[in-house]
Amino acid sequence: MVKMTEEEKFTFDLQGFLILRGVLSHSECAELSSIADQVMPSHDTDELVRRKGQISLWHEKYLNLIDHPKVLPYLLELLGPRVRLDHDYCFFMKKGGSSTRLHGGPKLVESNFWYHYQDGVIRNGMTVVTWALTDAEQGEGGFACIPGSHKSNFLRSLPLDIAHYERQAEYVQQPSIRAGDVLIFTEALIHGTQQWTADHERRALLFKYSPPHASWALRPYNEVDYPKATEQQRRLLAPPSVEEHPLVPAK
Repeated sequence: MVKMTEEEKFTFDLQGFLILRGVLSHSECAELSSIADQVMPSHDTDELVRRKGQISLWHEKYLNLIDHPKVLPYLLELLGPRVRLDHDYCFFMKKGGSSTRLHGGPKLVESNFWYHYQDGVIRNGMTVVTWALTDAEQGEGGFACIPGSHKSNFLRSLPLDIAHYERQAEYVQQPSIRAGDVLIFTEALIHGTQQWTADHERRALLFKYSPPHASWALRPYNEVDYPKATEQQRRLLAPPSVEEHPLVPAK
């Protein structure tokens, strides 16, 4: 099984995010995009930004992303063996699609936005796995963040014009992400979405995970909606609980 390396732990602890390169092949990205086009076809009257929730219901290939063998070990390392999937959605942006201000930060308001390290163990509150189906090169827009801000003590000092991208700051970065890459970041990281400037549509799939006792979604998943889910997937889709039901990944 894939295991988080010491360098990757260093990188995540330093930055608050980590990019796994080439998790999906170009053909897999194309297939997932084709499924999206069937379920949510685009129209000339669409807004520049399209967002749709519970994409895990779209197709078995979408459901299988929630415990992908190349990603699940990272979630166990970052959230522990009782990690659960809280909610999921897609984020599609056409050229000119508007930005989302920088937000988040450790324990500023939301109690599930936190990062903790002790004795070699990393733990997080809500943590996001973003699957890139299309490229997002530097300067094209999409995910942006302030690396290291998941441990900041001066969150309220972030100027509003920086948070709204009205003024550039060298500490705000938009990393280069390519189709097939997976971006994992803690919601304790100050992050947002910059306006999309590329000619092609940005296509990102977001799966948000939480510790076992916490929930951000208004309603938990309904197991009845997932008749083809494996035992491991049903465990991930379970509602928040304080009971001991550790996840043992399938080999």
